[in-house]
Amino acid sequence: MTGRTVIAVRPVVKSGRRPPEKAVEATKGATREALRGAGLRVTPQRVAVLETLSDAGGHHLSADDVWQRLSSGGSSMDRSTAYRVLADLADAGLLTQVRLEDSVARFEVQGVAHHHAVCVVCGSTQDVPADAVRPLSATLARRTGFRLSLREPLMVRGTCRDCAARGMSRAR
Repeated sequence: MTGRTVIAVRPVVKSGRRPPEKAVEATKGATREALRGAGLRVTPQRVAVLETLSDAGGHHLSADDVWQRLSSGGSSMDRSTAYRVLADLADAGLLTQVRLEDSVARFEVQGVAHHHAVCVVCGSTQDVPADAVRPLSATLARRTGFRLSLREPLMVRGTCRDCAARGMSRAR
């Protein structure tokens, strides 16, 4: 992975309203520019997959999730094409692939470097800012000589705020 990221390729739309046409065109232009910037040819399949992940609101989608969203949106893209496009986009650094609690490969458009906290009770995932991990990295290096690769996503397991508030702490 090259480490390149896309900051935003789709505007946030609240209340289910469609953005003005100029915003839609600018968004598609940004998606196309991101693909070109990564050295990839712009294809309808790549645009559709990248926009689907951008519209996911920070959720980490599996390849099957992406394909299902595309299919329910009227796309005729087959599953193998969706999987291949995801691999191409991840290899080009436009997507980050992570494996969370369920060990399924999941993808996200990562605008800001972050890590993941996964609740062992309910399975929810929260993004953890990279700077929150730096003190751990420094302590680990000082005590053991081991240096974390902060460029690679780190996953920590524990209990989320909601489950802790309900007194739940056992693993699923």
